[in-house]
Amino acid sequence: MSVSVPWPVQLLSPRLLLRPLATADHDAWMAAFASRLPPQNRHDGGPHDPSQTPRPWFRKLCQRHRKLWRDDECYILGIFDRNTGHHYGHVDIYVIERDDRQWANLGYAIHNTAQRRGLATEACSVAIPWAFRTLQLHRLEAVINPDNVGSLGVVKKLGMELECMRKSFERRGSEWVDQAVYVAIQGVWQAPPL
Repeated sequence: MSVSVPWPVQLLSPRLLLRPLATADHDAWMAAFASRLPPQNRHDGGPHDPSQTPRPWFRKLCQRHRKLWRDDECYILGIFDRNTGHHYGHVDIYVIERDDRQWANLGYAIHNTAQRRGLATEACSVAIPWAFRTLQLHRLEAVINPDNVGSLGVVKKLGMELECMRKSFERRGSEWVDQAVYVAIQGVWQAPPL
């Protein structure tokens, strides 16, 4: 069972607007990626080479995101400042299984110039209820490398529950590494105060 979700959507929090990327976002998106600091840790991509993502490339990216949405595969929401339109990052909800599980993965990323300001927590606290209500999901997982301190801080602030450590769950280069699994369950999870 898949769901039909209206396009586009706008989710609001006190500081943020979450919505799918549009072709008109190219300049804001590019500025945010190009102004990133050098990598702050091994989970940080650092700055971006603007020559790799010209407008035609970005237009195709927006089209791919819309197709993923339409096919009920993945819902990617850009995170923007409500007042300035500055692009901070994204939240994505990747559908793993429908039918009897209604299960998805929750992902998020904030540019390293805007980290440690609670933006990922704020964005996810409006995206999770939307995923339960509109996407009709029952279970959201965040699967995190145990040494990713920033991401672990986000799920803890969100009140997601540590369910388990999945052994040898993700390949990093030539190694398979363990991953911590945090969950939010519809009807059990409660949004933190913003």
